[in-house]
Amino acid sequence: MTDIHIVGLGVSSVSQVTREAEQAIKASNEVLYLDTGVATRRFLEDRCERVTSLHDISYREGDHRLNAYHHMAATVIESALARAPVTFAVHGHPLIAVYPSFLVCDIATVLGLSVRVTPGVSAIDSIVAELKIDPCAEGLQMYEATDLMLRRRPLQADVPALIWQIGNLESSLHTERISRPRRFERFVDYLMQYYALEHPVIAVYAPPHPLMPATILRFPLQEMPRHAESIHAGFSLYVPATGPRSIQDVELLSRIDSPEHLRAITR
Repeated sequence: MTDIHIVGLGVSSVSQVTREAEQAIKASNEVLYLDTGVATRRFLEDRCERVTSLHDISYREGDHRLNAYHHMAATVIESALARAPVTFAVHGHPLIAVYPSFLVCDIATVLGLSVRVTPGVSAIDSIVAELKIDPCAEGLQMYEATDLMLRRRPLQADVPALIWQIGNLESSLHTERISRPRRFERFVDYLMQYYALEHPVIAVYAPPHPLMPATILRFPLQEMPRHAESIHAGFSLYVPATGPRSIQDVELLSRIDSPEHLRAITR
């Protein structure tokens, strides 16, 4: 028996909840959820008698987000010990930029509780659809915005980049306050090592409801601070490649259309 289900609710309200996730919710004695969608609570209450919003009881303005994550994980574990099986239901995919899910898994292992993770539609899925891009065509490099700067991670300008959580730049504290332009100045300076000032970038926020359009802001890199008031914690930044990398392995190129080469590498 599974003690804790960790499920993704999808990005666009409850319309993207999978049947697998719904089955886990229905089989649970309590659902503890991390999602602020207007229809989420009603959806969960129709399928489980006991429903708890972790967002409402965990986040505090100006407090460290890590404190909220530990509180969420502890609450899920306490519920599982008291009334398993339970479900930890998360906006999007439960293992993409959701640290509490990993805390729950780690603590559950120590306590001998079984955990099953059910995937959900993530922000990256929505972004790919909204921008109509194929990550396999040119590749895709992904980083969390503040971590990118802290570790001085190098970027390959010939590969598109997806940079997460740009609205949380330079702070580990939770806030719902609007950003000032200066929040993005150091970030733009860092990207300028790899891209020209006029290089086009796209700030994108996947729609939280199926009837809402995605928020897509297109601007030259240098103008990012001007959009500070519009860029909240849900935004990611897509940076197109500056141009294609030339083929280096000419010998391999000469073989990929060869029937003889295919026979040589297959049985």
